[in-house]
Amino acid sequence: MAEHDGRRRLRIEEDEVSFTRSVRLNRKGDPISSFRIGDKPSSATEMRRVLAEAGLRGDGYNIVLQGDVTNLATMTPHKRRGVLEDVAGVTAYDDEIRRATTQRKHVESSIETIDLLEDDKKKQLKQLSKEREQALKYKEIKEEFDNSRVTLYQSRYRNRLDEVSLLGNERTNYSEKVRSLGSSLADGNKKLDSFDTELVSVESDLRKALAGDAQRIMESIRQHEIEIETGSDRIGDQRKTISNSNEEISTLEKELERAVGAKNEANEKLHNAKKSLEDAEQSLIDSAKEEAEARKAIESGDKFARDLNRALGKASERVSEAQDSYAQAQLESDRAEQASQLASENLADLEEKFEEATMIKDDLELIGNDIHENGSESDRSSLADDLRNLQKQESELRSDRDRAEIRLRDAERELSKAKARQEARSSAPGSAVTIAALTRLRESGQISGILGTLGELTSPKDPSHEEALATALGNGLRSIVVRDDEVAAKCIKWLRENSGGRATFLPLNKLKVSRPQGRTLLVARNPGIIGFAQDLLDYDQEVEVAVVYASRNTLLVQSMEVARNNMGGVRMVTLDGSLIESSGAMTGGSKSRGNRPSFGGSAGGHSSVDKHERLVQESNLLYSTVDAALRETMLNLQDLRNRINNVDGSDHSVKLRNWKADMDRATKSLSEIENRMRASRSEFETCENTKSLKISEAEQARVALESALQNRTDAAEALQDNTPDHLSEILRSAERERTEAERTKLSCESSILTNESQIVLMDQRVSDIETRITKQEEEINIAQQSISQLESSISTAKSELIELKGKSEQFDEEHQILTNRRDELVDERASLRATLDQLSKERETLRSRIDELNSQISQKTTLAEETAEELADAGVSIPSEDTQLPTIAEAERAMQGLERRLGNLGNVNMLAIDQYDETAERIAALIEDGKTLRSRRDHLVSIAEQLENERKTRFMTVFEHVNNNFSRVYEILQPSGSGKLRLENSKNPFEGGLEMACVPPGKSRNTRRSALSGGEKSMAALALIFAIQDYEPSPFYYFDEVDQNLDPFNSGRIATLCRIRSERAQFIMVTLRKVSLSLADHHIGITHAGDGCSRRITDFDRAAAIELSEELEAEKRAQEESKAEKDAMPDLPDPSQMPKVPEPLQTPVSLGGLAERAGIDTEVDGDESDPNDESDSVMESLRERTGEWTEDIDEKEKVIFHDMEDTEEAMEDPSHQQVDANEV
Repeated sequence: MAEHDGRRRLRIEEDEVSFTRSVRLNRKGDPISSFRIGDKPSSATEMRRVLAEAGLRGDGYNIVLQGDVTNLATMTPHKRRGVLEDVAGVTAYDDEIRRATTQRKHVESSIETIDLLEDDKKKQLKQLSKEREQALKYKEIKEEFDNSRVTLYQSRYRNRLDEVSLLGNERTNYSEKVRSLGSSLADGNKKLDSFDTELVSVESDLRKALAGDAQRIMESIRQHEIEIETGSDRIGDQRKTISNSNEEISTLEKELERAVGAKNEANEKLHNAKKSLEDAEQSLIDSAKEEAEARKAIESGDKFARDLNRALGKASERVSEAQDSYAQAQLESDRAEQASQLASENLADLEEKFEEATMIKDDLELIGNDIHENGSESDRSSLADDLRNLQKQESELRSDRDRAEIRLRDAERELSKAKARQEARSSAPGSAVTIAALTRLRESGQISGILGTLGELTSPKDPSHEEALATALGNGLRSIVVRDDEVAAKCIKWLRENSGGRATFLPLNKLKVSRPQGRTLLVARNPGIIGFAQDLLDYDQEVEVAVVYASRNTLLVQSMEVARNNMGGVRMVTLDGSLIESSGAMTGGSKSRGNRPSFGGSAGGHSSVDKHERLVQESNLLYSTVDAALRETMLNLQDLRNRINNVDGSDHSVKLRNWKADMDRATKSLSEIENRMRASRSEFETCENTKSLKISEAEQARVALESALQNRTDAAEALQDNTPDHLSEILRSAERERTEAERTKLSCESSILTNESQIVLMDQRVSDIETRITKQEEEINIAQQSISQLESSISTAKSELIELKGKSEQFDEEHQILTNRRDELVDERASLRATLDQLSKERETLRSRIDELNSQISQKTTLAEETAEELADAGVSIPSEDTQLPTIAEAERAMQGLERRLGNLGNVNMLAIDQYDETAERIAALIEDGKTLRSRRDHLVSIAEQLENERKTRFMTVFEHVNNNFSRVYEILQPSGSGKLRLENSKNPFEGGLEMACVPPGKSRNTRRSALSGGEKSMAALALIFAIQDYEPSPFYYFDEVDQNLDPFNSGRIATLCRIRSERAQFIMVTLRKVSLSLADHHIGITHAGDGCSRRITDFDRAAAIELSEELEAEKRAQEESKAEKDAMPDLPDPSQMPKVPEPLQTPVSLGGLAERAGIDTEVDGDESDPNDESDSVMESLRERTGEWTEDIDEKEKVIFHDMEDTEEAMEDPSHQQVDANEV
């Protein structure tokens, strides 16, 4: 065809165009070609260009060579997808996507570099910020330090005055409370006496009310109440049985569900194993066939090779036997293991039931003992004697309890006084209470790492120095030495949560001490100086740092005169306990009799509290013992009275009868479970023995199999070493495939047998569970029937009980009123007594506290006056009452903090301010460049996604069109067959391949393409070629022996389809098939004449075309539908209009020269994605153009040379030799 779809496919204004190549031999026998397009001379290059413009190329699908069909049928799915990509024209997107990806990676690298630089600059900025703050804060801290010193002196004075005021207010409040408590105690004691008198009267009235007929009616009522309660208990037991059965059914249903799930899982595994077994067996057949062919070739060799071949065959037979033995042994081992597991689970269930039944029986035995003990009845005279004895014991115990109670109150009062005195001395850290609590923590091991107080861990080397050293260390003796700061934190947390007070801790791993320096070392050498305090103490080297820290480089001196001569900058203490601070302050006077720290761990005053606590504990123990005995006697007395009232009215016989019935059932159930458990244990032991035996046999079979495999491998290697290389390679490949297939087969067979056994066991398990569920349902039915009977019995008893209670209404009301009044009196009396005890204790505690407050007020007033004198001497004004001052601790901490801050500042870097500003600007630039790069990265990602979407859209659209063409063409080529194209990954087609899903006539739809014959595969490949040709029509098509592998019928189908399509295009077919020749319009034959020249035989008969009207019309309609479908296709993305990747960004300014110095490549080449591809493409284009020009030049030279030879031949010999031209 010279015209297609209403437009010219060839740029030649003719309906028919002939392309001619003439070949003639020159005198030397070399062929010379000349080309013509129609009647006009041309060149090979021009001819190729004209054809290329019409989409006709040597590698196009309009020209199908001999190997194209086979290659298309046998190529991998991924390569077949590449064919469709070329047809769809999506390969143009690959380079652009690759450029976007490469540029994105460079941008991300730059972002990472900027992030690293930004982090480094931020760290540098942080350090510069600290240095600048040091320079700015130096003067400010110094001024704050001077002001804090004055504030500390004023806070000390204000604290003394506030303490005196608070203590006075507290004393006034305590006095008022003591007066109020005294009045309350007097009123309470009067009310307690009235309760005792009324209680005696009520008890007398109750004894008179219970006599005669009233007692008998009450006994009958009691009997019916017991019967109702017993029935209710039995109903509760039956309902509990129903609940337990329902729970058991629920558990069994879950087990049933798991068993069914395991069975289904085993079925699925069985199916997969059978499928894998089939594949392995097919692989074994293929490898055996390859090996047999190779070994057959070896058999034709020398005798030694034949011997090796036979040895390999025998080794293979032994391997097969060993595999069978191992498979059978492994199956028996798996079965034995499953049986053992089931037996173990059954035994565990029975043991659990046995324990439960044993517990039920033991509980019933205890109940039976109680019933038998309570079953003995006594006559009224003996019970009366017992009553009198118990009443006498009650009277004696009451007297003992009153005496023990008085003793306990006295002990608690003394303890309260001791604690009040101790609390007055425990306001400072390290009080006796706190130290005692921490000591208990250490001894109990609750917190490890507490070494003890410094007073416990040190002692003076010379006893005469004790007073001076205790003064030097001061409250440091109460400091708690711990191993590290973690232990200190735990102790502080415990004290806070348990209100244990406060304490100072010395963690050995964090203490910082300063050694004596300067003036201290000079003074230490002067006369009268005994030495440093830390050198005069005896202690363990482990706590040396704590001792040095507490002693504060204090010097011990002989007398006050020595201290005065050396004072100033040195802390000193005299032998009599006077203290001279390094600042010049002097402390001394009479010895303190208060809570003064001392060596040995004593906190002062603690022994007195311990003594009173022991007395309280002893008194409390005595009171608790007597009170418990009195309560027990009162309970026994009440029980005895009830027995006297209920003689001959107990429910002992009913309880005994019910107990015997329950005991019989429990004993029978326990016996049955024990027998079943014994049998299950025997079965489990048998299964375990069998399992051990089978595992051993399986291991032996495995060893034998490995030995056989090794022997066969050795035999195969020996055979391979003595065979040619190509046969050796075949044997190795077959050996590997067979070994892998045998392993797979062995594993699958074992899995099949194991899963089949598992299915049988699961069936048995399901049946057993269903039986157990049925049994539990029967037990529920029996319990429900028993509940109905008991409810009927209870209903009758309740009716009789109502009748008896009606008779007892005459005297029951009076009895109930007396009983309720007695109970109310007992409760109110007990509550009042407890309240009075609490009030008495509280009053004594308050009195002790008032005495302590009086002493403290006197001491604090004296201290306040002394502090006022010190302020006047120091020139500090006394603060007014309106002045807001911090606490002493806060002021001291503020001074210490300011002093540490001044010392920690050290040298100040004044250049840090400018460096800080420069670094901040650099960070801002880095952040801005980072934003730009991240924006470019997002843009590149968006472009890549858009390119990928367009690529996929174009590919899928072309795929759908070609797939429709393929289905239609395949149905024409294979009548009653069906075919379609299938993508392996429809969601992402470029990650999978392209398959031809074809079903030839007479074959199942489940037939795989690999199972098709060679001819069927060729028909499928030709159908794909025709489908692609329908998508890209051509004026002519050339088929080179495409039907050589087809039978006559399929060859006829191909020829018929070409004949039908020849109405629209020209078909040139090289073929030897008669059926194809019979349908051709033109026959051109080429033969060899024997003289070195080819001969062309032409048979042209346009009227001999075969009539194919119906098929022709059908094909025309199909072609028109295909054309309409292609025209209706949406506009595909044009590769020329695809979004382009922008030019790479320049090196970020913020990086400066750092990237080059660091060796980081920040330049991005726009075509860096694959420079070799671009250069190869350019070189290929140059080679093609050079080849075309060279061919044109050669043709012109040959034509000129040919004309010259023709002239010479015409002059020499008028007859010349000419070869006929072949027209195409």
